Amino acid sequence: MSLKLGVVMDPIGSIHYKKDTTLALLWAAQDRGWALFYIEPDGLFLDAGQPMAAARPLTVHRHADHWCDLGDDTTLRLTALDGVLM
Repeated sequence: MSLKLGVVMDPIGSIHYKKDTTLALLWAAQDRGWALFYIEPDGLFLDAGQPMAAARPLTVHRHADHWCDLGDDTTLRLTALDGVLM
């Protein structure tokens, strides 16, 4: 069973590839086979008291010109994730 990790962060396109620690954490999680989900801070919300997120599946790469691919928008219950980094 793959663990599911959400990461709440500012726009991923504006990170500094060479020195962003969040990106390094994402590489490590992906190397362990974890499924990654990208969430922007304004994507967090409550629905009938349930913590939710507008999220996108995320794949990270170790290439300075192309460090990530984002999947289609989805809505997740935060309780469906095994962890959330902020």
